[in-house]
Amino acid sequence: WDTVIAAGKPHGLRPYGLEASRILRLEKGHILIGQDTDAITTPDELGFGWAVSKKKPFFVGKRSIEMRARLGQTRKLVGLQFPAGARNIPGESCLVLRNGAPVGQITSVGYSPSLERHIALAYVHVDDQAEGSRVTVKCRDGELVEVPVVAHAFFDPTNARQEI
Repeated sequence: WDTVIAAGKPHGLRPYGLEASRILRLEKGHILIGQDTDAITTPDELGFGWAVSKKKPFFVGKRSIEMRARLGQTRKLVGLQFPAGARNIPGESCLVLRNGAPVGQITSVGYSPSLERHIALAYVHVDDQAEGSRVTVKCRDGELVEVPVVAHAFFDPTNARQEI
């Protein structure tokens, strides 16, 4: 350990923990299976519909995806960005409301040191998925806060930083 840390010091190598990894994945908009998904989540709701071949005669999950497509999509995973300095930040599982009725929930939330504000991934009604839409979230204390929908790759959406 000491040898690796010493060798990496001139290159800026530093150890980091699980919480740092969790924030990094949230800043990039990477989903965590089981936290940002549930048993009925479809690739289309996550923005991954492009990854499912419509040409294959069969694949595991095809019937379920087709059935959900017939029913129509009602929710979409999006990014939410809270104003810098906001005091009442909803936690994970807090409800997203539309006209007072629950339509989704926050799946991941955290403070982004890169953006200097809190960010979240949340399911919203499909009609509210466009960037710039505003949604209402019910905080744990019952307060309602309105936040804008943003692309869920909050930091470096074009991956330019990896080319440094």
